[in-house]
Amino acid sequence: MYQIFIVEDELLIRQSIRNAIENMSGPYALCGEASDGEMALAMMQDLMPDILLTDIRMPFLDGFDLIKNCKVMMPWLKVVIISGFGDFESAQKAISLGVDQYLLKPVRQADLVKVIEEMAARIEKDKAARGAALPVGLDEDEVLKVLRQHFLRQLLYDEADTGKLLDRMQRLKMDIMRKHYLVAVCSFDSPHADHHLLENTVLKVLDETDMLMVYFNNADRMTILAYDNDPEALNERVYRFIGILRHELQDVCPVITTVISNDVQRLGEISEAYRTAHGLLKTMSGIAAGQVINVSDTAQVSANIFRQNTPFYDTFKQKIQNADSNHAEAVLDEIFHSPSGDQFNSRLMRYNALIALVKIAVQMIARANPGADEKDIAAELSSQFDVLKGADSKSGFREIAGALIQKALSARQGNSGEIRNHHVISLAEQYVKENFCDPNISLISVANHVSMSAAYFSTVFSQTTGQSFISYLTAMRMEKAKELLKTTNMKLSDIALEIGYNEPNYFSHVFRKYEGMTPKEYRLGGRK
Repeated sequence: MYQIFIVEDELLIRQSIRNAIENMSGPYALCGEASDGEMALAMMQDLMPDILLTDIRMPFLDGFDLIKNCKVMMPWLKVVIISGFGDFESAQKAISLGVDQYLLKPVRQADLVKVIEEMAARIEKDKAARGAALPVGLDEDEVLKVLRQHFLRQLLYDEADTGKLLDRMQRLKMDIMRKHYLVAVCSFDSPHADHHLLENTVLKVLDETDMLMVYFNNADRMTILAYDNDPEALNERVYRFIGILRHELQDVCPVITTVISNDVQRLGEISEAYRTAHGLLKTMSGIAAGQVINVSDTAQVSANIFRQNTPFYDTFKQKIQNADSNHAEAVLDEIFHSPSGDQFNSRLMRYNALIALVKIAVQMIARANPGADEKDIAAELSSQFDVLKGADSKSGFREIAGALIQKALSARQGNSGEIRNHHVISLAEQYVKENFCDPNISLISVANHVSMSAAYFSTVFSQTTGQSFISYLTAMRMEKAKELLKTTNMKLSDIALEIGYNEPNYFSHVFRKYEGMTPKEYRLGGRK
């Protein structure tokens, strides 16, 4: 299905374009529309369309600036300008931005349909090109690529001397010396995928991204190393690359699980960042399939690991329920000195045991605090106790296990205290609830409110809530619209403004798409 987005400030023209798309036969769908570039940019970052139809002269953010920003976020995007200005300067600027087609107003529907079909054909051609074989034979550049891959492997797997690394970087003409580094490990869950096509697609996306390297660990795993002096730009680059990659590989490998490391500041720390991310990926295999996990986001990690079943849960819960509230150490000793205590020599078993204790503590705290959300409690405990690090050694395991047992025992006695609801998605949901009627609310403004980059917030929000931000916002607006249609005599234009839509016709279009009937039909049916 080819997803199409319209940006046009003239309502009648936008309606005409919308009608043309909706009447097309074939795999074409209108995924969204906006009346200005700023609103469009926020929506498109969430919707990730394939084809953009846009005007040039618009309020807030003009078409050229919109295209420039979209091309960074969505390099695959096919862009068609529909404008009343056919001057040489505009055409020249469109060419420099990589615009695929330039149509002059007024546009006949037949011409528009033909251009959209051409864009779809180009998309298929690009997909076929990514599957074409890479040149055979090793010239000097190919040898250099192989040596750089070997160097990247050394960065990931070995704790090499920094001086030696710098010397080798110089010989390989590599400029990766920066203040900040991130490692992301991707797992491709598609045993029957064309790995040649997969690798070629990754390399093509990589060519369009600065300050980023990729190492193919094996056929189903890949590691990304990104570097920058600005930590926020670094974070945004990694999430954008992953978002682009997931889009480009959706036909080849729809399930890609990714774990992103903490930010590190030294070359010598990259290997430790890789081990942490790789270890979490192995641990979470099967529970977080298809998600993007950041090891520093304790709330996000806890929301996933809390769903994991471990062999210790039932045994630990019984011991804690039967123990005296002041005897956490006794419970811990009983666990350690039981016949199965030797299995805590294994890091994986220590990790599983700590996850079981987190689950037990969360459940007991939730029981002692009616109304508290288990996700928020898990996030609170995860921010206090680093179970990944605690599993590294027996001493760390014992320390965190003892603290978790004490938390569970205290909660059982009703002394757990108030649990703060600080989960970032809860904050975002509350903000949307209070501001969904504002026409200027967007993914970007909400991400700023919770101090996240837009790409990171979009990923976390959709994974946590199970729907995209735009779908969540639209659903809230539609529920309010239905309430006003049933209980008031307000005009449709006033209801549209009341719930954040500046244009009644667009509100009607969205409502019909959401409810399967027009607002007027819903009002009549509701009153009957």
